[in-house]
Amino acid sequence: MATFFIFILVSFSYLMVVVSFFVQSPRLVPIPRVNTYAYDHQSLEFNKTDLIYGHYTGFSSITFRENTYANYTIDYTTGDMMNFATVFGVLFSSITGLLAGANMSGELKRPSRSIPTGSVAAVFFVFFIFITETLLMAATTDRFTLANNYLFLQNVNIWSPFVIIGMIAAVFSACLSGLIGASRILEALAIDEIFGPVLHCIRHGTTHRGNPWAAVIFTFILVQLTLFIGSMNKIAPIVTIFFLLAYFAVNLSCLALDLASAPNFRPTFKYFSWHTALVGAVGSIIMCFIVSAAYAAIAIGVLIGFICMLHLRDFPRASWGSISQALIFHQVRKYLLLLDPRKEHVKFWRPQMLLLTANPRSSINLIDFVNDMKKGGLFILGHVKIGQMNHGLNDICSQEYPYWVSLIDNMKIKAFVDMTLAPTIRDGVLQLMRLSGLGGLRPNTVILGFYDSAAPEDKLRNRSFFKKRWLKSTTPANAMAAPVFHQQPIIQSGTMEGASTITLHSFNSLTTINGNDMYPIFNFGELRQENEDKELDVYSYVQIIKDALYLNKSICLARNFHQLHKDDMELNKRRVFVDIWPVNFIFPETSTQFDVTCLYMLQLATILSMVKPWKTRATLRVFLCIDAINDNALRTQQHLDELLSQLRINAQTRMIAWENVTSLLNNNSSTINDNAATISVEQQSTTTAATTTTTAITNSFIDINDVYVRGVNELIRQQCDSTSCLYLYLPRPPKDKNLSPRYMRVLDILSNDLPPVMFVHGVSSVTCTQL
Repeated sequence: MATFFIFILVSFSYLMVVVSFFVQSPRLVPIPRVNTYAYDHQSLEFNKTDLIYGHYTGFSSITFRENTYANYTIDYTTGDMMNFATVFGVLFSSITGLLAGANMSGELKRPSRSIPTGSVAAVFFVFFIFITETLLMAATTDRFTLANNYLFLQNVNIWSPFVIIGMIAAVFSACLSGLIGASRILEALAIDEIFGPVLHCIRHGTTHRGNPWAAVIFTFILVQLTLFIGSMNKIAPIVTIFFLLAYFAVNLSCLALDLASAPNFRPTFKYFSWHTALVGAVGSIIMCFIVSAAYAAIAIGVLIGFICMLHLRDFPRASWGSISQALIFHQVRKYLLLLDPRKEHVKFWRPQMLLLTANPRSSINLIDFVNDMKKGGLFILGHVKIGQMNHGLNDICSQEYPYWVSLIDNMKIKAFVDMTLAPTIRDGVLQLMRLSGLGGLRPNTVILGFYDSAAPEDKLRNRSFFKKRWLKSTTPANAMAAPVFHQQPIIQSGTMEGASTITLHSFNSLTTINGNDMYPIFNFGELRQENEDKELDVYSYVQIIKDALYLNKSICLARNFHQLHKDDMELNKRRVFVDIWPVNFIFPETSTQFDVTCLYMLQLATILSMVKPWKTRATLRVFLCIDAINDNALRTQQHLDELLSQLRINAQTRMIAWENVTSLLNNNSSTINDNAATISVEQQSTTTAATTTTTAITNSFIDINDVYVRGVNELIRQQCDSTSCLYLYLPRPPKDKNLSPRYMRVLDILSNDLPPVMFVHGVSSVTCTQL
């Protein structure tokens, strides 16, 4: 209301100024004494006490012609030479009130209508006022007067106080709108805790009617401090640059919203388009540097600092909705459509992992390990809930999904979460294997926990939470040290982890923020105890392996990863080994032959060694099992070294004589694998594409005696000194369902008491000797 009356007063004063141009006769206009520059550079006819005068000529074509072209002089208030940029900066600061309506949008009845209408009307009104007044002054007052008396309108007005009254009213209006608008922005910053507790007092300094008196006082103090600069012509360029950046941000936001094709962005201003937003953004940033390159660089640096702060900090009180998410969605959708699975090539192969886990409490080490092993590829955490769809209750998967996302955030891993509800674990896993991913981003490798009788260990509760890669250190230490839980209703669930399906008991932390769980990663259920039965039987487990191979997905079985001490490797800076045993121990006759599985093992281990800390602390070792060390064995090792060199794999090769182990094998229980898709090491070292010819599949599992398997296990354990993890060949599961327990028994004996083991079976080419 005050602004409205001020507007009437200013309009009347301006009208008197316009009328004065038409009714006043030509006269002399004195130059004020404060213009020391004019008095020091003008020759006075009498003495130093004489005044210097300019001329008000009235309407004159000669005067208008003299004032038409640019002729910049020195500003007598600052002593600086004027130029276009400086004049623009001073002039632009007088129209910064265009955002006053937007700053007070919370108090407008119809902001979507009032803001565009008022802003556009203000632009045209101010444009008309400035143009008419500029033309009237240029046609009636000589250049000398314009450059040396900034208040000459007093001398040519009908009544001099009209000019002073208009100036005071205009300044008061600008200050009022600035204080009100800026204070409300400051109040919003305090409410959202953008600067943390610094503005805490402002958030509480608001009347019951919503008037932020504390923010007004704080803004007033900032304005008074700014005035100590001493000259409005020095302050104006700084204000201009920050307002230009504000206009740049508004235009950039509108441009981004339009390019993101956000359905809810429907501007009512019918002349809007992304072209106008682009022109506005580019124009604003260009004018910033034209006004002052130094000030613009500093202002942009401050702006970038604020943007970084917004992205790095968490704001529990704020829920703005980030435009970055809309832009990311738009770009991801566009490029997903361009990602054509039919154009896949072995040169650009990437590991795309689907890790099936029942409870991340026991899988933390494995999740972290797979995240390293997937380097640049797709990583999906799969989870199956056991049950039927009940429309009368909330979706179980939706309720637990935020806990998994929180786990991913806190572990600092790059992964997605995919959950499903199915009557059996096998059905759920089959759904995940078929449907996980999108477009060309689909898993090509399925990873399962090993099926054994060991009780899973709670690695989540025992983990040290203040590691730099884990939970944020800003979390209260007492709460993190001893999280407290209370039990919720039991939810039946199950997937693959430790080859078990468990009953989940949902727990929630008592410590909350704004009603949300402060530590949702603690909300996963309890682990299966030793005396609890598994809901997944061994036949279904082996059938899941068959399903993965049937869907042409490589399969990995992870065992003993609760023993992985990756953090010790980082802290103690000790060297470790990653061992690869590219031998199908079911068919020892192929020990010197490499098939797609062997190459896949090498590929996974090499990818692991490309990621920190494995890159600096781990050494790859490839073990070549031979009957006896002789000249033929040495040639075989040489060919293997050549193959690794051609595959660009930096690894050591070790020859292991295992004739005493193979002698334990009952020859009647094993047949030579004539149909295996294998190529001898000698052949692979000379071929141009080692994996392109491996198209057949190896024979299925056949039973072998336990003595031989224990001998292999002992052979491997003898070589595992300082071994952090190892890759073993996973034979194909048996065709006969009745052999499933025996199949798992052999794998159990083979990996017993070993360091973390990753059984691997590949189904497709992943590397070649020529790229």
